[in-house]
Amino acid sequence: MILVDQGPHNFSDPVLFETVLALPLSVEKQCNWGWTIGERRFRQKAEPGRMLVVPAETESKWEVDGNRKILVLAVPNDTIRGVLGPACPRRIGEAFRTLSEQTWADPLIEVLMSRLWESAAGAEAADNYLADGLLMSIVSQMLIRAGTELEPNTAVALPRWRLKRVKQFVDRNLDKDITLDDLAAVAGLSRRHFSRSFRQELGEAPFRWLMQQRLGKAKQQLTDSDASLSEIAECCGFSSQSHLTTALKQATGMTPHRWRQHTRQ
Repeated sequence: MILVDQGPHNFSDPVLFETVLALPLSVEKQCNWGWTIGERRFRQKAEPGRMLVVPAETESKWEVDGNRKILVLAVPNDTIRGVLGPACPRRIGEAFRTLSEQTWADPLIEVLMSRLWESAAGAEAADNYLADGLLMSIVSQMLIRAGTELEPNTAVALPRWRLKRVKQFVDRNLDKDITLDDLAAVAGLSRRHFSRSFRQELGEAPFRWLMQQRLGKAKQQLTDSDASLSEIAECCGFSSQSHLTTALKQATGMTPHRWRQHTRQ
C-alpha cells in the first residue's frame, strides 16, 4: 500500500498478478482521468473519493492531465486466494472487472482504506490483526460491489487469516493453560461458532488439535534437547510429567524415555 503524489502523466502498466485499487484523496480542479483496460478506453473527470480498480492479469494505459494525491492498494492474487480460500473465484481478474469501467464512490471502502493505511504504520501485533481484518473487509466489499458470486458451496468455515492468528497465539502461549474461550477470542468468534467452524475446517475438535501442538513440541524437545521430563512437560503446557507420559503413550505407544531413545538411534 502506498500514498503517491502524481503530476500529469501518460504511461502504460504491464500485466500484474495483483488487483490494484486506486483512491484519489485530493485532485486538482479540471483534472481528467483517462485509462485503457484491455481493449476498452474510458475517460472521466477525476474527483476525490471516486476510486477505480485495475483487475489482475490486465495491461493498462493511463492519461492524467492534473495533479493528484492517491492511496493505492495492490493485493496479490495469492493474498486474495488466502483471504477467500476455496470460495475464491477462479478468474480473479474477471471478478473485479466491472469496477474498472468507471470511477465509483464507496464510503465504506474509503474508510477501510484510510484505516488500513494507518494500521500499516503500527508496530503492535494488534495492528497486524486489524490489517488482516480490514483487508478482508475491503476485498469482500469490492466483490459485493462488483456483483461477483463466490464459488458455490465452498464457504470457508474458518478463513486462513483467522486460523493463522490462532496458530500464532498457540505458538506463543503453549506453556500456558489455553481455554476454548481464549482460542475463540483470538479468532474473533463466539465460542460456539469457533468450535463448529474449527471442526468443519480442520476435521477435528480444537482441544484435540491443541493437544497435537503440545505433543509436537514435546516430541521435538525429547529428540533435540536433554531437558528433563518435568521441564518439557512445563514448557509444553502439560499439567504434570505423568500427564505428558500418558498423552505421548496414547499417541505413539511409547513412553517419553522410549521415544527419546528411539529418535536418537
